[in-house]
Amino acid sequence: MSVDKRQLAPFIHTEKNAPYIYMTFLAALVPCVVYGFFYYGLRAVVLILSCMAAFVLSDYLCMRLTHRRTGGDYFDFSSLVEGLLIALMLPPDTTLVTAITAVLFASVITKQVFGGAGSNLINPACAGRLFIELVWPSALKGYSNGEDNLKLSFMTLFVQKEPGSLPSYTHLSLTELLSGNYPGLIGTTCFICIIIGGLFLTLKGTIRLYSPVSYIFTIMVLYPLSMLAGTGKFTFDGLLIYLLSSGSVFVAVFILGDLTTMPSRFASGVFAGVVCGILTLVTKPFLSPMVSLLAPVLAVNFLSFVLDFFSKTVSRRQIRSREVDIS
Repeated sequence: MSVDKRQLAPFIHTEKNAPYIYMTFLAALVPCVVYGFFYYGLRAVVLILSCMAAFVLSDYLCMRLTHRRTGGDYFDFSSLVEGLLIALMLPPDTTLVTAITAVLFASVITKQVFGGAGSNLINPACAGRLFIELVWPSALKGYSNGEDNLKLSFMTLFVQKEPGSLPSYTHLSLTELLSGNYPGLIGTTCFICIIIGGLFLTLKGTIRLYSPVSYIFTIMVLYPLSMLAGTGKFTFDGLLIYLLSSGSVFVAVFILGDLTTMPSRFASGVFAGVVCGILTLVTKPFLSPMVSLLAPVLAVNFLSFVLDFFSKTVSRRQIRSREVDIS
């Protein structure tokens, strides 16, 4: 396949062009979208379509206002992916005002200010979701059951229902945890759907597994220590429940696997995943679940270039050292 160099995003170092990468991400997220529709009905569909449309429109208007090239030879699929990621990380009872606030922050502040698709330093969807979690936490407590959303009420799309709280998952069976048959975020609870998406991205070569695998491995290894250091008591059931219900697997696959904002080299990618895992476990007892998941990712995004630089420097020095030894 011939590649037009003009279509490569500035920070994506791969032979695959930007449209191909973002289209595969869209396809990989389809199982999560289907699950959201199946469990939460039309309300989830409205939130998903609204976030995607708002992100596309915001990016387009920003590029027109700044007289930047509006997509060039292809439609900017990155806007669709980022809008979809934000929607899937929202509770089903989230109002459109809250969702679009997250989209505007992600599009204007996180993405367009830094030059548009492929030039952003941090993951836009991650930043937008974290922003509303920090400034508007009361608007993100709509963890209702699926059957509560089968009948769509347009008024509730603009007026928030009575805030609820994150339900306890300790009583759930393994089947329920794997299938996502419990209240949660729209697209992050169905483990099977997430794994299907991750396998698809892996087969298509549009995800780096260094950070996701090291991130999950770090959580599995250090989770017992984090529980013993606190007031909780470690159980393997508790570890399994956390991995399957916290959204950590979704973050690992679709956020830490990003080719744009995560380190591109093996050593730096593994280090980034380990750091994210450690920071997540350290902050978990003190912060809300989504903050403890997303804040470490943004911290590593800021350091991605530095980590790659040092990894490349060390690698070159090792090569030179071997050359000296041989001679």
